[in-house]
Amino acid sequence: MVRGSQSIGYSAKHRTYSDPKFDQVKRDNDRLKQQIEELTRNKDAKDRAELEQVLARNKELAKALANPFTPRVSRSPPSGTAAPPAAVLPSGAPDYRLSVERIKAHCDSHNIILVTFVNSKRANYAYTWASHLVRLRLTNYMVGAMDGEALVKLAKRNITAFDMAAGLTTADYGWGTKNFRALGLRKSELIITLLKAGADPIVTDADALITRDPTPYILRYGKGADILVTSDQLMGVKDEGLEMPASGMHAAWNIGYFYLKHTALAAMLHWQQKCADNPTLWDQNLFKDVLKIGGLQTPPRNSPEAATRLFRGYNRTLAIGILPVRTFCSGHTYFVQRMPQKAQVEPYSVHTTFQYSGAVGKLHRLREAHLWEDPPEYFAPQKGLLAFAPKVRRELIRPSGTMDVASHFQLVHEQLVQVRAAFLLAERLGRLLVLPKLVCGLDRFWAPHNGTIPGSDTTLPIDPCPADHVLDLERMAGLLPKEKGGLEGVLREYSFLEHPMLPAAVRTDVKQLAPPASLGDAALRPLLELKATRVLNLTHMPDLYATLSADEADAAQRRMKEWTSIWCCSLPLTKKAAGHVWYDFFWDVVPHTDRHKKLWPAPWKVTFGP
Repeated sequence: MVRGSQSIGYSAKHRTYSDPKFDQVKRDNDRLKQQIEELTRNKDAKDRAELEQVLARNKELAKALANPFTPRVSRSPPSGTAAPPAAVLPSGAPDYRLSVERIKAHCDSHNIILVTFVNSKRANYAYTWASHLVRLRLTNYMVGAMDGEALVKLAKRNITAFDMAAGLTTADYGWGTKNFRALGLRKSELIITLLKAGADPIVTDADALITRDPTPYILRYGKGADILVTSDQLMGVKDEGLEMPASGMHAAWNIGYFYLKHTALAAMLHWQQKCADNPTLWDQNLFKDVLKIGGLQTPPRNSPEAATRLFRGYNRTLAIGILPVRTFCSGHTYFVQRMPQKAQVEPYSVHTTFQYSGAVGKLHRLREAHLWEDPPEYFAPQKGLLAFAPKVRRELIRPSGTMDVASHFQLVHEQLVQVRAAFLLAERLGRLLVLPKLVCGLDRFWAPHNGTIPGSDTTLPIDPCPADHVLDLERMAGLLPKEKGGLEGVLREYSFLEHPMLPAAVRTDVKQLAPPASLGDAALRPLLELKATRVLNLTHMPDLYATLSADEADAAQRRMKEWTSIWCCSLPLTKKAAGHVWYDFFWDVVPHTDRHKKLWPAPWKVTFGP
């Protein structure tokens, strides 16, 4: 259980509440009522549809308002964990305001507080974020609720929350969108509040998980620092210390995870003003721009300060350090380069950057790494499971000492033939497919490269290769029917059967056997008779698509042709040419029409674009 459980004070007789959490919901309701009145005056179909959406959300909020919160416990708190007393109003109701008193109460003995924030759409990220702190026996944290619905959800989970009253969208923020830019301003305002309270916060995005207590690191390596920030550089020091200033100060800093001492208040006020004055610019870039005022200055070589690996910024008034990328990980250093795994060290944080399927891809990567907090029912699905041992032709990896684009696609496409067959077979057996580990010959990036991202020390092949490098998980989630479970209704991640939360009843009920010769009724009958067996593990996966009738094959193409993603990128041959290539689930079918409605009358070959 995540600490922070608080009783709800209300009068059963009069059914009146004096709880800021309910006040927020009331404010949401009042605002929604105004929207309803405006929409009612407009009779066209578009506004009528919007009205229905507002009414539905209003009904949900009203339901939450009408019922006292019933905290749902997902885990028991570790013994010996002492949480600060819950804040209450004079009436006895929980106090969800971000007051100085609440901030100080949730700082540890070294004045450090861990903070993130979510809206209702992504509350599940907060559940996972908080679950790691419970595992670490940390209580010095708070989660900001950016809307009334998020506050309701966090309170039900007993997650220590505060009301941000952000007034922003309850949908996804979408990198680079207007909502994304607006979020940056609210983030800066939150940080100012924390610093003015005298706290030294570690502020993270909700998808930047805290996987190891950072306080001992800050006390040892961040002594004297005003700011410690992660970066997107892909090579780093081999020891535990901060990155070297010569590389770190010139890298792209990432404020998805950073530590701020309250002595940085003046600079952060400057940053907040920059965000307010430049609403179309990225708060992360503005953050570094402010700290670069007066130049970034390294200490004299061989001086005592040089040994700390700190450098000076903001007119030389602040000491800044770059956290090591090997243990304060990006999505690339953790999931692709696998720096901490290779060094056999426990990372302090994992941030799901450098991935390619939006929020769906982030969640899937965290599941692949056993870092996502899922309910027990996820590991004991009603459907059975289908797994298979993939065949990877290793001779396609660096066939002549180098790995070119054509060899990479041959390597991956041959694996996709097996995945395609497995999806078709799982569907006919009524089972969930456990994806195989994929192997990629080349890395993926948003810009041209020669197989690995410039400035990285990635080792090829990438094994295992994150599923979002090859499969368009976000598109799949949008296409698959939600009433049948969406993406989770058809697959599980490759590491699913090794998860410690997997029940023994599933782990031990496995039957290994050969695959069917076709997808016909007679060939499937022996497997269908094993319906009670929880896991069917096939020795290999033949091309079962080739056994379909013409009509069945056409139906499979219509359903699955948009499930694959792109590889990016080679240097375009001309200035306006594309450098990316789309994976094709039906690359070996002649003729076929791809996801872009392009007819392939001849065998597939590497083609850039569209």
